Amino acid sequence: MQRHSGAKTPSTAPGARTAVPASFLDYMKSMGPGIVVVMSWLGTGDFISASVSGANYGYALLWTLLVAVISRYFIVSAISKYQLCNAVGDETILDGYRRVWKGFPIYLGITTCILGFVYCSFLLLAAGTALDRLLFSALLPLGAWGTPAGAVVTFLLAVFLVTRRKQHFRWLEVVAQITMAVLVLSFLIALVGTGVDVGGFFSGLTFKLPPGEAGYITAVSTAVGLIGAVGGSAANLLYPYLIHEKGWRGPEHRKLQRIDLLFGTSVMFGLVLAVWVVAAETLHGTDAEITSESGLAFMMEQAIGPAGPPIMWCAIFFTVFNNIVTQPRVFVRMLIEAVYMSRPEREERIRLRHQDTVTSPKETFTRDPLFWGILIPAMALPLVFSLPGMPGMVVITLLGNSFNVLTVPAIIVGLIIMTTRRDLMLRPYINRWWETAILVAIGAVGLWATYELILSIASTVTGG
Repeated sequence: MQRHSGAKTPSTAPGARTAVPASFLDYMKSMGPGIVVVMSWLGTGDFISASVSGANYGYALLWTLLVAVISRYFIVSAISKYQLCNAVGDETILDGYRRVWKGFPIYLGITTCILGFVYCSFLLLAAGTALDRLLFSALLPLGAWGTPAGAVVTFLLAVFLVTRRKQHFRWLEVVAQITMAVLVLSFLIALVGTGVDVGGFFSGLTFKLPPGEAGYITAVSTAVGLIGAVGGSAANLLYPYLIHEKGWRGPEHRKLQRIDLLFGTSVMFGLVLAVWVVAAETLHGTDAEITSESGLAFMMEQAIGPAGPPIMWCAIFFTVFNNIVTQPRVFVRMLIEAVYMSRPEREERIRLRHQDTVTSPKETFTRDPLFWGILIPAMALPLVFSLPGMPGMVVITLLGNSFNVLTVPAIIVGLIIMTTRRDLMLRPYINRWWETAILVAIGAVGLWATYELILSIASTVTGG
């Protein structure tokens, strides 16, 4: 069965099909979703993990970061391949999951929305802390209320952006580009201050393990944790929706999508690598520990002096702000799309009511009161966690990990089935045996990491 493309809509319409680039310059101008998504993947947790690894083991485990980034590229590329190259006319990845099991869409929609709420709780807290350290503590000291005030300012800015119906993706691109510029500048300054042990750097990419049994166990657990986290992460579902908003449709956009994703993941690797190197150069061999954003600021102070903390707080703010304006909107959109699959009459009713402004059925959610009725509260309620006396990041992170466990098997198993079924994929794009083997391997590691995480959570809850 051949994929039906449908009539082309004007390029100015939200989600309209865009032209395929014809030259190298056109390719460079067309890219965008890759940067948006990697800036939304990045969070203070990634930076903290990289800095802890650099501080504890120097350059020894750099290869685990490389393997994790390659794994993420492969997983997300496979998800995007289904969306662009399926043979049955599915426009979004959720359509494909529905073909595997009709309960998949609502299951993924609910679990990812819960994750979006948890992520916002953590991100607003981090953004509020960054604004407090950058502005309020110097200009208007608010004490314990500085972080809540910063979180409220962040929330208002984020709501302004997520409610833009026109040129929404362009707003996301601008925020992501600013974030990338701030991060690149910050860590370039830090690297100039610390220097790089070139020999140690290349040695760390050769799959060597730290000496001793503890080093071996740590290396394996680090690699498994990283690969498992990226393999089944709900955040992997952001990218196919971003390329849909960009207007990339059909196999003709597959080449552009792969280049875009490769560029984005390369930027991600470079940024996290920079944090790792700075930590290895400044903290390795010392007793310093990094367990929070304050630890990152301390690391930057060690690297470049008094200017380090403000630079780091600025980088943290833009990183988490990009997450806030990207993740919840996509996750809630998935839930609404799942609702439409079970209640198509609701989608048809709203689309007909707004037929002058909704040119694509997949954009109907922007006019649905249910979408905004879920999205805005999901972004606002997490402000509670920024108030003095609230549990803080440890409890929030534990809650987030608990729900992330629910998405891992569904995302990986469903993806393997979709991309190997001959009745769903265009023939040239059906998985080869080695592609399926890699997906199975990443999935197995992800499921194993899920099992370990369940044991860890159970141990924490029971105090064992």
